[in-house]
Amino acid sequence: MSPSFSIAASLSPEIRQDIGIQVISRSQPINHLAATHQVSRKFIYQQGDKAQQALDESFAPSPADDEVLFHLPVTKNWLYQLILGLVLICHSSYRNVVELFRDLFDMSISVGTVHNRLQSTAEKATEINQSQDLADIKVALQDEIFQANKPVLVGVDAASTYCYLLKLVAHRDEDTWGWHFLDVMAQGFEPDYTIADGGSGLRAGQKAAMPETPCHGDVFHIQQESLSR
Repeated sequence: MSPSFSIAASLSPEIRQDIGIQVISRSQPINHLAATHQVSRKFIYQQGDKAQQALDESFAPSPADDEVLFHLPVTKNWLYQLILGLVLICHSSYRNVVELFRDLFDMSISVGTVHNRLQSTAEKATEINQSQDLADIKVALQDEIFQANKPVLVGVDAASTYCYLLKLVAHRDEDTWGWHFLDVMAQGFEPDYTIADGGSGLRAGQKAAMPETPCHGDVFHIQQESLSR
């Protein structure tokens, strides 16, 4: 192994970069750079070539924006999935879905078509949800949320965060909660205990449907009540 090769191998990336920059900028003669770093002229030229290559790649034109990246087979089922994705993931309105189909796909669909696809999917989802075995839920979290000022009954498995109950209802009283408790109990719902706020309808409904199951108070509402005092 020659001494110059050994020295070249020990040079840091920063020094190699500096050599390359000086070569392509022609700020120093090749002989001078080789003598200064005690390496061969071949090594100096190599660093210059690397620097020039990096410079060329940095300023190389990017691929055209109209270059085809991939081909997508569009079927009716794919379009139905797109409708669901736009509404459920992108939170698009029905009319926005219609506009996107018109402007991007040159296709005419109606608001009614969007509604019908979502309604059909909701019916299938209901069948799947009603077939789930809820026997593994040991701790259930329950609450009431609101959509357009209408109550929605919510139930979530504390361990998995699986939503076993999500129902838009007209009332949130004892009878309504009790009815939906009986529904999920028919799917094996029998937790060790539940956690909820102090909602009178919720607690009364659980007591009526599951009198032996404890309902513990949640920490969030207790903290909120303490802070508001």
